[in-house]
Amino acid sequence: MMDFTAKLISTILHPLIVPTYGLVLLMNINTHSILAIPDNFRLSIIGFVFLTTFILPSLLIAILVKVGIVSNFQISVQRERVFPILIVAIAFYITYYLLKSAGLTGLIPLFMVGSTMLVLMALLINYATKISLHMIAWGGLIGCLIGFAIRFNYNLSLLIMATIIISGFVAAARLKLNAHNPFQVYIGFLLGVAGMLGLFFIV
Repeated sequence: MMDFTAKLISTILHPLIVPTYGLVLLMNINTHSILAIPDNFRLSIIGFVFLTTFILPSLLIAILVKVGIVSNFQISVQRERVFPILIVAIAFYITYYLLKSAGLTGLIPLFMVGSTMLVLMALLINYATKISLHMIAWGGLIGCLIGFAIRFNYNLSLLIMATIIISGFVAAARLKLNAHNPFQVYIGFLLGVAGMLGLFFIV
């Protein structure tokens, strides 16, 4: 894998965009809570989540870079990750709260509260090691799909396999760019899967 390809993969599969990708996938799972959402409202929800979990945190992190609190948008320095991760956690929780307040139930709010939980766990682990946020995000999406498939006996095999393959490309890209060592990549993925999967059997 060339550096350009690795950078491209890391960008288009950035952890901040995973909630939007995940929501698009979840909107196509025919559960009662999803089917109850009118088609035109689904696009509004996806747009709202893109705004609050990608655009807003990206702008705030860009401000941190501008004022010198963070060296670069990639947040490559471990000690500089605290404020950006906190921003993401708050943005994710606000998204969950507003979706819940709008009357959404079931899979979508659960995915967002799980994503918030994973970001907070990443914040704690960051004090020990520079865990891969990319892999936590993709592992979380996979854990959500697996948890739903198991709990509700729903066949999502192809979707789960596809997201695992995508996660493999993301892992390879992060390692190619020397953004993380193998431990940080693998533990990020496992934390994402286990954390989100566990949530399905707790709530």
